[in-house]
Amino acid sequence: MNVHDFYTADLRRQESDEVTFGDGWTLSDDPPATYRVSWVADTGELYTVREPHPGGLLARYLDQLGVEQADVDELTVEVLGSYADREAVEAALQGWPEAMMEKDSLRWVRAAAASPAG
Repeated sequence: MNVHDFYTADLRRQESDEVTFGDGWTLSDDPPATYRVSWVADTGELYTVREPHPGGLLARYLDQLGVEQADVDELTVEVLGSYADREAVEAALQGWPEAMMEKDSLRWVRAAAASPAG
């Protein structure tokens, strides 16, 4: 599903606080994309958005320059897991800033979310 459909499918997502756990996650078999990982407080969902461009700091810079970004249909969402509260998701993703810098880092997030604590 795209990011627009994700937010309109559950109105709690639109009004909720979110915690972002980085926007530079990568997959080695998907080189032209980066991923943002966030947690929605009101639903407990940990999710990722695939951005089919370099993303991260470069994406924010391109936004400032008015350079066209990806179409909403290209911004796809994957729900990774559900957590009761912020403390639980932070515990599951402990060490994420360092992990995000590694090659193929989205696999680390998926594994962390799939663990029994996640």
